[in-house]
Amino acid sequence: MLPRSHPHQPTRRRSAVGPPQLCAIAAVLLLLLSLFVLHSRLSSSPLSPPSLPTTTQHDSKPEPESRRASSTPNLSLDLIDDLDIVESDPDSTEQSKSKAALVWDHILGVARLPFGSRTTDPDSDSDSLSDSDLYFASAYNSDADSSSNRVRIVFSSDDSPIDEDIRSMLTSITKIEDALLIKPHKGESPIREGWANWLEGKGDFLRRNRMLQSNLDLLNPKNHPLLQDPDVPGLTGLTRGDRLVQRVLLREMESIPFVGNRKRELHEEEKEKKNKKEEERKAVKRNGVRRWGYFQGIDPYLSFTEFMQKFFGEENKCEIRVFMVWNSPQWTYGVRHQRSLESLLMHHNHACVVVFSETMELEFFKDFVKDGYKVAVAVPNLDELLEGTPTHVFASIWFDWRKTKYYPLHYSELIRLAALYKYGGIYLDSDVIVLKSLSSVQNSIGMLGQIEGNSTFSGAVMAFEKNSDFVMECLKEFYSTYDDSHLRWNGADLLTRVINKIKNNNQLHVKILPSFQFYPISSSNITSYFAEPSDEADMVEQDILFKRIMEESIAFHLWNGITSSLVPEPKSFVERILNHFCLRCLDVI
Repeated sequence: MLPRSHPHQPTRRRSAVGPPQLCAIAAVLLLLLSLFVLHSRLSSSPLSPPSLPTTTQHDSKPEPESRRASSTPNLSLDLIDDLDIVESDPDSTEQSKSKAALVWDHILGVARLPFGSRTTDPDSDSDSLSDSDLYFASAYNSDADSSSNRVRIVFSSDDSPIDEDIRSMLTSITKIEDALLIKPHKGESPIREGWANWLEGKGDFLRRNRMLQSNLDLLNPKNHPLLQDPDVPGLTGLTRGDRLVQRVLLREMESIPFVGNRKRELHEEEKEKKNKKEEERKAVKRNGVRRWGYFQGIDPYLSFTEFMQKFFGEENKCEIRVFMVWNSPQWTYGVRHQRSLESLLMHHNHACVVVFSETMELEFFKDFVKDGYKVAVAVPNLDELLEGTPTHVFASIWFDWRKTKYYPLHYSELIRLAALYKYGGIYLDSDVIVLKSLSSVQNSIGMLGQIEGNSTFSGAVMAFEKNSDFVMECLKEFYSTYDDSHLRWNGADLLTRVINKIKNNNQLHVKILPSFQFYPISSSNITSYFAEPSDEADMVEQDILFKRIMEESIAFHLWNGITSSLVPEPKSFVERILNHFCLRCLDVI
């Protein structure tokens, strides 16, 4: 039996384009059509908005009924078509050309003049607009003539309209303080309203904040560290923020390695000297022994009397004994005072010089000692130096005595007398230049001048032997008539009183030298010799005086109490005196 055949049924094929694809294509076409229509409408529309009115008499008249009816929006009509109908009106087009002075810029969003356009009014200025043409009208309010909806505008440099409030605020600026936003002395500036109190409060907070105080104080020249006087102690210090920054900088400096890992080693001799000094300091601290003087080769831990005897002993072979006193700060000892010592050593190479001082370091003259000169610094022990004299009582009241007004000068006058009495020798002020040898000067004092027929004397240069009767009389006078309120009473006046008291008894045993020997130029004339000669005649006169002083005078007193602030000019008389007997002539005065 043949198999039963089934009728052939045609197979169904799915379409390649389905409903979703058709919808997408239709949407794209509609979108393109909409964009085309929108582009064509926008390109054909003018730049001026239809709602911008003009301030003419035509605008102020009431509109007719037909016009109002036509202006009523009709929902069945296309708004764009209605706009086209309005634009096609020749009267309105002509009116907009003649009356509309501004155009609306869609990009900037401002109303401005058309590019290249000028006003059509022949009577008006061609480069300006009237104030009546500059206003905005509300686009959403039908009552365009209302004054509340009309705002006069002004344009700034970037074509942006300026608000009326800003204009009124700018017109209120009448003083320079208002323009600079400075708080006025009276009243209140309108520009400072609102923000000024907040900003001033913030500034006050920054001034009170110690972390930021240094940054703000730099603006003040009174607090700027670079503008301060280095001779005056500063009033400003480091704040907490400054100290933090300083620590960071120091930490960075410590962490940065230097070039080369090997440290520089001192020479063996320098190491030995350093170790020796360190051991001496430790020994002094450990034993509580005070050093009264220093000279190379002498035990530094001797008492004051033992040190003086050792220094003036036979080992040093002293040609003469010279005493000086320095009780001012060490840094005030300058080249001018050094010239005094150099002139002495120039004439007496083997002189033993002791500088009594409470302020100098004991090794202050170590460079002279290295050159072979015998110069030592000693701290006077008043208890030992004044022992056996009427002035020994000053040793017990030294702590109270040093608080008096003229203590440095009175202390110097007592020390010079006590040293001459106990050891004998020559005393020189630190401002005396030695011009000749002092070997022939013994038991001598120089006369200073005449006052009312009486001779006056000075103690800048004195030479007396040990246990001199004249010096003992001076010590007695010092003790019995001491007055701490007078400057010269215990010095030059004391010598004058003693000499005038006993000169008639022929018991002085002192030689009085004329004033030209030690004081060739008086204190009243010394200042003029610090200047360079003014002319040729002045130079010749000074040359004659210089030659005479070199021949007749033994010393030259600079009167440092008067001339300490003066600097001798080059080629001046004083400059020639200072540099005539110098050892270190390259040192600048």
